[in-house]
Amino acid sequence: WNWEERKLTGKKYWRHDKTQEPPYRPPANWIYNTSSGPVEGKINVHLIPHTHDDTGWQVTVDQYFYEQVYYIIDNVVRRLSEDPNRRFMYVETGFFARWWQTQPETVKNMTRKLVENGQLEFINGGWCMHDEAAPYYVEMVDQTT
Repeated sequence: WNWEERKLTGKKYWRHDKTQEPPYRPPANWIYNTSSGPVEGKINVHLIPHTHDDTGWQVTVDQYFYEQVYYIIDNVVRRLSEDPNRRFMYVETGFFARWWQTQPETVKNMTRKLVENGQLEFINGGWCMHDEAAPYYVEMVDQTT
C-alpha cells in the first residue's frame, strides 16, 4: 500500500488544508522496526497505540470518516493481522460501526480474529470519546451510556 493508493478521493489533504501533504509520511515500504525490546540501563518507553478520532469537532463526521478515520481503521486491521505481537486500542465505536458496514466478510473475519486474540481492543464503551481535558462526571457518564 502506498500513500496515494489509500486515499478514497485521490485528493491531497491534511486536516483542513487540502493543499498540504501530511507532516509525516510512513516509510516507503510501510515497514517499521517493531522488533526492539527493553534495553538495560536506558529509559524504556511503552507506547499504547490508540485512537481519539473526534466525531464532528472541527469538520463534519463524514469529513473525518472519509478523509482520516477510514484509513486508520483499515490500516490498523491489516497491520495487526501481519504481526501477532502488535496491539491497538480503539475508542470511537460510532466510526468503527461505519467502517464495519463497508467491509467484506473476509475483513470482518480477520477483525473478529484480532479481537479474539486480544490484539484489537475496544475501550471506553461510548459511541465517541468524551472530553478528557476537564470533564464533569455527569457528562462522562452521559456520553458512554
